[in-house]
Amino acid sequence: MEQIKKFLRSRGFALALLACLVAAAAAGVWAVRTVRDELKKSYDDLTTPQEEPAPEPQLTLDPQEDDVWQQPVTDAAESAANVPKPEPPAPSASSSGARSGSGSVHEPSALQGASSPASSSAAPASTQPVSGRVLNAYSGDELVYSSTLGDWRTHNGVDYACAQDAQVCAPAAGKVTAVDTDGRWGSVVCIEDSAGRVWRVCGTTDPAVHTGDEVSVGQALGRAGSIPNECAEETHIHLEVMQGDTYLDPAKLLG
Repeated sequence: MEQIKKFLRSRGFALALLACLVAAAAAGVWAVRTVRDELKKSYDDLTTPQEEPAPEPQLTLDPQEDDVWQQPVTDAAESAANVPKPEPPAPSASSSGARSGSGSVHEPSALQGASSPASSSAAPASTQPVSGRVLNAYSGDELVYSSTLGDWRTHNGVDYACAQDAQVCAPAAGKVTAVDTDGRWGSVVCIEDSAGRVWRVCGTTDPAVHTGDEVSVGQALGRAGSIPNECAEETHIHLEVMQGDTYLDPAKLLG
């Protein structure tokens, strides 16, 4: 009996030991499988290509909203079509460049060329007889002192300073009505212009024109000399303008 108990004890111990070994083996197998599965999953994650993220949706505008920001082409085309077209000039067209009764549209070239030749070629209406400064101005009814005569009197012309023997030119275009020597004003050349005014250029010696000559503005009349009535002044030309019996201010008539 005692031997049976010993046998059973040894048998139970062996079974327990075997059960432990089996459990340990099972646990090892489970651990190996778990590790293998984790390794396989990690490998698959590394080797499997990642899917591209889905593109974000593009914002598009409603065609009706586009019409709010864009100018319709048809409106511009219709506006351009309504602009009147200039008609070509007829062979007998006037200087405006448009046919008679054709409307208000004109050719720019015709408008620009209407008056330019006349303005570019226009000659001055009058000029100073010499290029010097004004020495004494026209006084009108006001009395001024004369240093030569030593009294107060009106000064009926304009004195233009110049050098002795300087060239004297015609202040206006017209007809020479007189070439005289005056005891008070020296050598005088008189020119009547188209308006009937008489220009008296006093102090002109060695006259280069004669009575009856037609002269133009700036044409040489002679040389600057002396003027007895104003000999105390420096050398100058005394210019007077008369309309009938009335003296005019030459400075207001010069161009």
